[in-house]
Amino acid sequence: MVKRSAGSGTRTDELYERLRSDIFMARLEPGRRLKFSELCATYGTSVGPVREALTRLTGERLVTLQAHLGFMVAPLSADELTDLTTARVELESLAFRRAILAGDEQWESDVVAAQHLLGLREREVAETGARGDPWFAAHEAFHAVLLVGCGNRRLTEMAQELRAETELYRRWAAPLLEENERDPAAEHKALAEAVTNRDADRGAELLRDHIAFTTQMLLSGLLPDAMPATGQPGSDGGHA
Repeated sequence: MVKRSAGSGTRTDELYERLRSDIFMARLEPGRRLKFSELCATYGTSVGPVREALTRLTGERLVTLQAHLGFMVAPLSADELTDLTTARVELESLAFRRAILAGDEQWESDVVAAQHLLGLREREVAETGARGDPWFAAHEAFHAVLLVGCGNRRLTEMAQELRAETELYRRWAAPLLEENERDPAAEHKALAEAVTNRDADRGAELLRDHIAFTTQMLLSGLLPDAMPATGQPGSDGGHA
């Protein structure tokens, strides 16, 4: 086994973060082939760190590896998004319901704190007109804490894995929020209020709609040719 030097690890980590950011910011657009020679020249590095970084991104499903084609940025797929949404709606709403019923006071406090921080980031978005990494980080932290109170580690992990797979889609959906007159700050506040009110039915319903709305925006705004005949992200359950 070849032992990797600390310097090599640092270079790979830095390259991974740069590639990940460029994918999220659409500097590397969905479906684009990622050639080693071009990446080495663009990022000023060698093949080794590039291969390691792409392998990590493949594990996050931000990059795909296809026979005879090599690595490419994961394409936006209406079918995959619909399948992911169907699974997320069921798993996340179940985990959130259990959390509201069983979560302790510390969990409730963590939800309130995460929602407050996300609200601060929303104010920054209102001032700048752009959703940057701080907003996305606060958004992910809020949604993660909603589920941890459910008390079932496997259920939480599965739900978080599905959320991770849809990160690229959420990034691409962000510019559509204003076009659809959506108020994510109000939606997040309502989710937090369902926690403090211990209203499990209301919380599960709000989260299902919250997840499905993002999918609807993407299917109609970015993937209109793939919209199902019903005009909904999916026909099983009505939400996804």
